[in-house]
Amino acid sequence: LNGQNLKEHLWKNRVILIITTDSESENYASQLEEFKMHNQEFEERKLIAYKVLPNKYKLQSNTDNSWVKDSDLHATYNPSNSDFRLILIGLDGGIKIEQNVLLTAKELFLTIDAMPMRRAEIKNEP
Repeated sequence: LNGQNLKEHLWKNRVILIITTDSESENYASQLEEFKMHNQEFEERKLIAYKVLPNKYKLQSNTDNSWVKDSDLHATYNPSNSDFRLILIGLDGGIKIEQNVLLTAKELFLTIDAMPMRRAEIKNEP
């Protein structure tokens, strides 16, 4: 896990980075919309999402709408400066999904639910 702000999530949260160079990008808007109605599924999977722009980022669910000024996240996880990029980081800090196209919530949840740690979580749920 690069970026000081992401280290706090190690072993606590799975992290999705929704990265764009243009906040008006169709792919970016579509991705945000795709995840919008899945708060419960995100919570069950210890999943949090960050919106990442070239010079700032914020937690998607952040209600105060404040951005943190920072260019490291964008530079680290989007070195080719792609218009749109999505990255899933597992509980262990490893990158599990890395792509430049829309990821459906269903694909995301199937991927996470197939992970050994998630299967153990499901097995241990009351």
